Amino acid sequence: MVSAAIAISYLDRQTLPVAIKAIEKEIPLTNQQFSYLQSAFLLTYAFMYAGGGKLADILGTRRGFTVIMLFWSFACVSQGFALSFAMLAISRFLLGMGEGGGFPAATRAVTEWFPVKERATAMGIINGGTAVGAVAAPPLIAAILVFANWRWIFFLTGAIGALWTIWWRISYFVPNVEAGGEGQS
Repeated sequence: MVSAAIAISYLDRQTLPVAIKAIEKEIPLTNQQFSYLQSAFLLTYAFMYAGGGKLADILGTRRGFTVIMLFWSFACVSQGFALSFAMLAISRFLLGMGEGGGFPAATRAVTEWFPVKERATAMGIINGGTAVGAVAAPPLIAAILVFANWRWIFFLTGAIGALWTIWWRISYFVPNVEAGGEGQS
């Protein structure tokens, strides 16, 4: 489940670079502006590792990851409504803020679910989601562009994140390790 969230984050972040030619037909961008869009994402992404970790600590894994995923899904969708470079930049900035919390929340889930001796394996599986999302993005985005406007890429990837959130809310619980019994939400 957590690996799927990380795959979604890598799918989301690949939407702009893959769809840029289609976007430029409506929103002309220079190479410098494109680099600013990428930097807007990466800057907030880097800063939000600490912020996302703190959010997961305060809210707990279940609620924290829910907030993080919903935030980045809405930020992803907002790119589909962009009419200018500035609107795209704000959306990318917000996407970085949301996605920056993904790995800290994933790490927290691993510490709740796995004994110390199994955590490296669990994190390896979660990190495998990065490759799945990055590899799936180009052909998926190209296929969507054959049938729909570039805006739909952002609407669909945002919807995937929202659907994951429903799955997460229904399925995730904190195991009750000490009692060896059922977990709690």
